[in-house]
Amino acid sequence: MAVYVPAQIAASLDPQRGAQLKSLTSAPPVAWPTVLTSALMTAIYIASIVLAVQGHIPLWVGMLVNGAIGYLTFTVVHDALHRSISTNTRLNDVIGQSAVLMITPYVDLRLFRWGHVLHHRFTSGTKDPDYILHGAWWTLPFRWMAIDALYLVHALRQGDKISAKYLKSSMAMAVLTFSVAGVLTWMGYGWEVLMLWFIPSRLIFLALGFSFFWLPHVPHDTTQEENFTKATTVRPGMEWLMAPLLQNHHVHLIHHLYPGTPFYNNAKVWKLIEPELRARDLAIQHGFAINPVIYAAREGAA
Repeated sequence: MAVYVPAQIAASLDPQRGAQLKSLTSAPPVAWPTVLTSALMTAIYIASIVLAVQGHIPLWVGMLVNGAIGYLTFTVVHDALHRSISTNTRLNDVIGQSAVLMITPYVDLRLFRWGHVLHHRFTSGTKDPDYILHGAWWTLPFRWMAIDALYLVHALRQGDKISAKYLKSSMAMAVLTFSVAGVLTWMGYGWEVLMLWFIPSRLIFLALGFSFFWLPHVPHDTTQEENFTKATTVRPGMEWLMAPLLQNHHVHLIHHLYPGTPFYNNAKVWKLIEPELRARDLAIQHGFAINPVIYAAREGAA
């Protein structure tokens, strides 16, 4: 069955490659590239706000900078969801929650983790929280910009005892966040709140909705349960561009096979087990293509 594919691939490797796979897909004590990325993104984000508020740069420049930085910071959030930043759970979550605060200061990292785990479990199925992010082409930008609201609706409708606990903390965080935004607006900083936080947050979700939530699973007609390696795409080639542009998730299938892999190891894992993956059905997006070419088992070896 599809759920056993990662273990099947691991078991098929010789001891040396098997050891490499285990090393690459396991969280280190501290993932320093991720930690340094978080520190750099946070510093730039804060500097952008300070410079814009003080009038050293236009608000629209700060808006674009914050949007770009927030997009890149998602790498930190995403790895934190999978506890790939550190084997120290508390450190992992502190770093992850700090990154979340830059984008959505009203979301508990643990609630997002709950929803994202469901995505991995039910990829492209009706129980997948990301299912609502697919639809008629003209609705997609609006869906993507409302990811936080749509995840909230999913949590309210499908929640359980675990999510209820984190939903409650998120509600408290939301009250605090919007109270602060309201006070700042009352103090005369309404444009700053709009341009430096709210609009950038929508731009961030728009970009993430396309590149992370939607694009890696086009055409969304195969669930992971039906065919693990066909449900999520890979985009080999042009790594010099695709790797930074898609934050090393140009081979997103690797992430679904081994979710605990630190983002900077995804391409290494792809190269390590590419022969084994080429022997299975693969959905490959070539170049800038949206729709993948579906290679039946063995055809992908060409």
